Amino acid sequence: MARMPLYKTAETEMIRRIRDGDWPTGMRLPNEFGLAEEFGVSQGTMRRALITLEGMGLLDRKPGRGTLVAKPARKGAKTTAPPPARLLDATGQPVTFTLHRARAGTRGATPQEADLFGAARLSTLERTLRRNGDRAALDEITLPEALIPALPEDAPIDLPDLLTAAGLAPAAITESLAATLTTMSDSVALSCDRYTALLVLTRTALDAEGRAIARQTLRLIADGLTYGH
Repeated sequence: MARMPLYKTAETEMIRRIRDGDWPTGMRLPNEFGLAEEFGVSQGTMRRALITLEGMGLLDRKPGRGTLVAKPARKGAKTTAPPPARLLDATGQPVTFTLHRARAGTRGATPQEADLFGAARLSTLERTLRRNGDRAALDEITLPEALIPALPEDAPIDLPDLLTAAGLAPAAITESLAATLTTMSDSVALSCDRYTALLVLTRTALDAEGRAIARQTLRLIADGLTYGH
């Protein structure tokens, strides 16, 4: 298992305290020196952790006021991240999906995921999605377990909406698009021919410091799909 950096250890424990109500909304936290001593880390390490939590919208740091536990983001409020491009069908209309099957869980991070998230354990959500009644996409969400211990199987499909519903507001969302062919397991899950063309859309949500807080990978049957604003 990948070793978690000290600042990530501090972040994880602070997120847990906020999530569990040990640090309620509006609570004023000790200064950096006091927190660093409490968590057994250097002041610089603690400052890095505080900046990350502020970027996640969990803390409010104001000159002269100190550091306060921020009010949770209102569910349904729009994220500060720019709107992503959209999947469009052959007529130029936005593509919508419905849930066919889902499985949520937690697991240890791979070395690559640990490098990306700085976390040893992840919450995951794997779903098969329908379009016009047919199985059309495979969806996978991964994020640190400390942020969301359990992802609901009926969580919104779009990553920005999912994070907003969880009270998280990313500073940015990056996107990449690639093409591939179905594997044997993909073909079975999607009930399609072997070597069917897929679009692979990867979205990564970032905090204010540019660190990844969530990733979504959508593998979609490419027939008739385009991608744009």
